Amino acid sequence: MPLRKDREESDAEAKANRRATDPDRDRRVAPEFRPVDPGMATAMQRSVGNAALGRMITQGAAGPRVPHAAPSTRTKRTQDEVVERGESPPTNLRKTEEGAATRTTRSGKAGATPSVKDKEKAVEEEIGDPTLVFTSRYDGDDEQSLNGNNSIGFAQTATLRRADGMQTPAADAYDFWQEVSDESRQIVPSSVNYRPKKSSRAWVVDGPFRPPYNDEDGNVINEADRITFVDNPGFSTSTRMSAGYFLVDYTVRFRWKVRKKLGGRFTKAEPFWESDEMTHRVTATFDAENPEEAVRVNHRAAGNRTWTVRLPN
Repeated sequence: MPLRKDREESDAEAKANRRATDPDRDRRVAPEFRPVDPGMATAMQRSVGNAALGRMITQGAAGPRVPHAAPSTRTKRTQDEVVERGESPPTNLRKTEEGAATRTTRSGKAGATPSVKDKEKAVEEEIGDPTLVFTSRYDGDDEQSLNGNNSIGFAQTATLRRADGMQTPAADAYDFWQEVSDESRQIVPSSVNYRPKKSSRAWVVDGPFRPPYNDEDGNVINEADRITFVDNPGFSTSTRMSAGYFLVDYTVRFRWKVRKKLGGRFTKAEPFWESDEMTHRVTATFDAENPEEAVRVNHRAAGNRTWTVRLPN
């Protein structure tokens, strides 16, 4: 067996030579362990957890040594080895200064502390009961004749003042409108034997005296704390009893309604507060025997009135 013996001696000699030329052989890291650079430390932190990585780092002065193996070969973690991924703890579980957890809304904003704008929306000013002040007077000639050009009418104002202490503009707080009903008898050029013609009108919302409060023509004065209707009912200003016309009698009634404004839109729907009726009256006695004669105008204005409006719920 000389050949086999020669081979064994040759192998033994080769091993002795390798030991002599590799003095660091005893300090070399085993194939399954290697030092960890910062990139690997971060990766291992995510894989095995902070607790496990800390124990590996404290194993000795030679530096951290961790198993060099695929994640699927890791051993089962203990309860102390908590996996921490991403932000720690997650944003939606962090504690506020008051110690209460906040929840993330769909918009991504924490919902525990409302913004100033949200607080302003949440706290709306209470709309209080306004005051309605009505004033009126007769505003016309004391006499009229069939062939004259006579002014017969009234001047009136109805002012709604917002509740004391309110900041909301009156126009934004209240729906305020005026209603009118009238009836008259007058002699017109087509009358037979000076017989008066009758006319009447049921209750209707009166012209511009309603929301939106158009203040361009002076009929409505819209100020922050009040809304004023300026009206001249009757046959005066731009409408007069011209030649051939004679007003025998005239009755005109007014009332006002107020309600809280709903959603910024005008509505006459109930519930609303309603004032008493205020009535103006004019009469004149026509003398068919003396149609050209001027006669006295008898007038009675509705007067003045103040109401405390009780807004319904």
